[in-house]
Amino acid sequence: MSKPYGDLVGVRPGKLADSMLALGFPAAEVAHRLVLERGVDPVRARLLVEIALTQQAILAPLKGRQELVAMYVSIPFCPSRCAYCSFPSHSLEQYRRAKREQYLVGLLREIEAVAEAMDNCGLLLVVLYIGGGTPTTLEASQIGELLSALAACPTWERPREATFEAGRPDTLDEGKLDAIPRDYRLSINPQSMHDRTLLAIGRRHSATDVRESFALARQLGFNNINMDLIVGLPGETPADIGASLEQVLDLEPESVTLHMFSPKRASRFSGGEAWERMSDADARAASDLAVSKLRPAMHPYYLYRQRAILGGLENTGWSRPERECLYNVMMIAETHGVIGVGAGANSIFPVPGQEWQRHANPKDAALYLQRLPELIKEKRALLSAWRKKDDS
Repeated sequence: MSKPYGDLVGVRPGKLADSMLALGFPAAEVAHRLVLERGVDPVRARLLVEIALTQQAILAPLKGRQELVAMYVSIPFCPSRCAYCSFPSHSLEQYRRAKREQYLVGLLREIEAVAEAMDNCGLLLVVLYIGGGTPTTLEASQIGELLSALAACPTWERPREATFEAGRPDTLDEGKLDAIPRDYRLSINPQSMHDRTLLAIGRRHSATDVRESFALARQLGFNNINMDLIVGLPGETPADIGASLEQVLDLEPESVTLHMFSPKRASRFSGGEAWERMSDADARAASDLAVSKLRPAMHPYYLYRQRAILGGLENTGWSRPERECLYNVMMIAETHGVIGVGAGANSIFPVPGQEWQRHANPKDAALYLQRLPELIKEKRALLSAWRKKDDS
């Protein structure tokens, strides 16, 4: 079976399409050249061009304004660790309430210090993403405290977008959802709508729990909800993917992210645990089926790939009109700085004419707290150096 992306390598295959469009090549010619010169499958070539055009339109209001940045806030706790996951996270058994409270105190300290440094450097926060882990492992009062601290940052130009990953339904209740402003983009991520699969991957909720959590969020007034699904989880077939997607679309979310399974080195699936891998042919069939179901209601707006991704395919974000996630686009396009706070959070600073500056906080929450004064000092220095170079 041919490679869907030909000889294109790396996480962001759409960058080549974007660069050719920026040079003035017509969209049809860009797709044609991706097929002839790089061996990209025609369907993927057209997809890359479509997404590149969409992202250009989304980013147009930010063009030329390097002082605009995004912030990622890491809450590295989960009720349990999913078998496919390699994200930095700690179980609630390991980090009970007192330890989570200590983490929150340190996180708020970093947010305050970073906000002050941003203000001193003339940076403006336009996008906020609170992820993890599972941020709704925090108590309702802790969520309120965190969001109050973020809202008090002196560097908001105009809140363009804020996302809160509610993630797993087994961490949600009315009190926690009520602590989140209704204009936040909410993410409720089932990964599958089959109970047998949820059990196999270590989830502690059912498909019914997903539907009930979604209904509760709607009842409370949230009108921008994303849902994630994974293609290729143990034992699933293309028909299973289609059934999950139909159930998700019946809920009418504003966006859906379709992830192709990719075995991570730090996950249980790469640690010798037996699992039934979907064939490349079935992965292509599942992808085609998913697209046929998503197309009538949504359009693709961002795409990235990962190491050893199933079928050599892609992860794709789909959205209803004007419901695209700006944070996701900024991350993939790498056009603006992203400042990460919390354990495992990464920061990237685009220095004109040079390689991007990167900074990573330790993944372990205890080590993060231990090194916090040093991390704050490093981030202040990087922000200052970035802005000085940008102004020169």
